[in-house]
Amino acid sequence: MSKVLITGATGFIGNHVTRLCLEKGDSVRVMVMPGEDRSPLDGMDVEFVEGNLLNPESLRAAVQGVEQLYHLAAMFAIWTKDPDLHYKINVDGARAMLLAAMAAGVEKVVFTSSVAAIGVEGDGKWATEETAFNAWPWASEYILSKFISHQMVKGLVSEGLPVSMVLPGLPFGPGDRAPTPTGTMILRTLKGQMKNYWDGGVCAVDVRDVAAGHVLAMEKGRIGESYILANRDGNMTNREFLTLIGGIAGVDKVAQTEVSGKVMLRVAKAAEMWSSLTGRAPVTTYKNTMYALQHGYVDPTKAIEELGLPQTPIETAVQDSIEWFRQHGYA
Repeated sequence: MSKVLITGATGFIGNHVTRLCLEKGDSVRVMVMPGEDRSPLDGMDVEFVEGNLLNPESLRAAVQGVEQLYHLAAMFAIWTKDPDLHYKINVDGARAMLLAAMAAGVEKVVFTSSVAAIGVEGDGKWATEETAFNAWPWASEYILSKFISHQMVKGLVSEGLPVSMVLPGLPFGPGDRAPTPTGTMILRTLKGQMKNYWDGGVCAVDVRDVAAGHVLAMEKGRIGESYILANRDGNMTNREFLTLIGGIAGVDKVAQTEVSGKVMLRVAKAAEMWSSLTGRAPVTTYKNTMYALQHGYVDPTKAIEELGLPQTPIETAVQDSIEWFRQHGYA
């Protein structure tokens, strides 16, 4: 039982991490933004503290008396009016949070990175924690910010930061309130909007396995090491994954027609041009579309062997996600 601080606790993954920490008896403090919706944490016995990653003074107060820190808070968006916001939050804000933790004497940190922070192998091969970043052609501000923050955290290890880094794949499951871009794939399928498919592949994983991976990394993760939190059987083409969703949901005519990458990129470029005229967020961006066309498969062997990362069947994650969306009026 430890005194822990969780940032990003109202988010999809963070909410599940919070639940697991409470279940194992931790005393949990969660950092929320001033005015942030706290309803995802309704019914949870947590201590609230207000903090802002752009305000280092608020972070110093948040970590006082804390033994462990789970830092999940980050900005994830395919487009923002201020592109620098990704760096301000995901890099500068993360650094301020971690420096505050070091100053406060926090014993262990688990930092939530992303599989976007490593490279893509291509040719159906699986990337590992050691795969060099090669995403420059499709590196959006979000992807670049996660790559830079990952390197920044590794650098802080040499300054004494007691941290393990986790790199989640694409999470699916219950509680996707936003919904996330991953959950949107399921929602659009439920609404009959995914008759087409495109080249590329995903590394799907149950969000509850990702949450368990965070807790296991806190308990067993080696300092300075990175762990991919994914599912071996979750590496599948977009068509395979969409067909799986349709089959479980009972939706016909899913992923029937292939849309070429060239067409998708032309549409994305047009969407960005329209966005520059209107100031409104585009449906997608050129770089986001390029990323979606990659076969981003990953190998979770290290986390399975060193941490004991669970491998819940992807069918279970999809089934529970579908049921949650339907029960809560999303579809």
